[in-house]
Amino acid sequence: MLKRFGFFEESSRREALQDLRELQMMGPLDEEDLVLQYLSEGTLLFEANSDAYDRLMDDSVMIGPPDVYSDGEWCWSGDVIYYIRNYHIAVESQFFDWMQRNNWKCPRIVSAEALVQSNWLT
Repeated sequence: MLKRFGFFEESSRREALQDLRELQMMGPLDEEDLVLQYLSEGTLLFEANSDAYDRLMDDSVMIGPPDVYSDGEWCWSGDVIYYIRNYHIAVESQFFDWMQRNNWKCPRIVSAEALVQSNWLT
C-alpha cells in the first residue's frame, strides 16, 4: 500500500489548517529545492476534477488541481508543492528520508495503472 502525504483537500477546513500549521516551518530547509524537484518528477496517477484552494488563506487563493503523483512507495497531492514553496511546510520524516535514500531522484513508475489498481478501488 502506498504511503500518503498531503491530501489537505480531503480533510475538513479545520483539520487541514491544523495539519498545515503543524507542518509549517519558519523558513525553507536547506534541501527544499531538492524536495520540490523530487515531487515535481513524480508520476501522475490521477487527474483531479476539481481545484484546491489555499487553506492558510481562507480558501481565497486557487492553487490548481490536487492531482495525485507517486514514486511507487509514496503518493502525494499536487498542492503539496505549492505549500512547500509558499509556506515551507515540512514533509514527513519517513518521506524525507526516502527521498534522500533515492539521492533526490524520483523513481519512474513503469505502470501507473497497475499501481492505481493495487492501491485504490476503481
